[in-house]
Amino acid sequence: MKIRKVKTISAIVLCFMGVFLVNIAEAQQVIDRPQLFKRESPYLRYTSYRVSLTGGLGVATGSLGDFMAANTFRNYSLAVDFVFPKNNMSVGFAIGSQYFVNRLPRQVYEYDNGAISAVQTRTVTAYPITLTGSYHVGDVNARVRPYVQAGLGAAFAEVANYYGMLSTGDNGFKFVAQGGAGVRVLLSKTGNVGLELGATYQHIPFKIESEGINAASSINARVGLFYRWW
Repeated sequence: MKIRKVKTISAIVLCFMGVFLVNIAEAQQVIDRPQLFKRESPYLRYTSYRVSLTGGLGVATGSLGDFMAANTFRNYSLAVDFVFPKNNMSVGFAIGSQYFVNRLPRQVYEYDNGAISAVQTRTVTAYPITLTGSYHVGDVNARVRPYVQAGLGAAFAEVANYYGMLSTGDNGFKFVAQGGAGVRVLLSKTGNVGLELGATYQHIPFKIESEGINAASSINARVGLFYRWW
């Protein structure tokens, strides 16, 4: 009887030890499972979103540059992009604001029916809204990510030339085309905030013969911040 009891107790002990060792092995397997720590960043797996706010220098070019002869820092852009993780592409839209002003010294301007002595103030205003497409170099988590971009859309543009209280010029909604390049720099590799620097050439076909303008074209260099999320 004693031998049978000893065997029974031994069997029970071995059974509990087996269960205990199995649980330890399973726990060890969960702890050491490397794939839990090797999953790709969400930015590499899902479409993410980015909003950028930039501002900087605007330079009128071509016939608009001849008319304006002054640069501006009242030059801003708000852009929203949908960033695709695998093909280095993004699409989105941008809303801009540009305002140029140039004041000429007072002088006498002669016309067919008389003359006027006035300070001439020339202004150019544009509010472009464009659909944009970009191609980037490097994956979405690269700390430094150059890009090229193109955009098409419409703009409300106004050219005004004030002679004191009198004015000439024109305004209206016009087609707008843009092309540019830049670079985005993440402040941390997996972070959400970064620095953006870029330059674009903008062309608005806007002809005003009385002012000698064939198109409202400009080069815009901007710097600002972007924020991304998924």
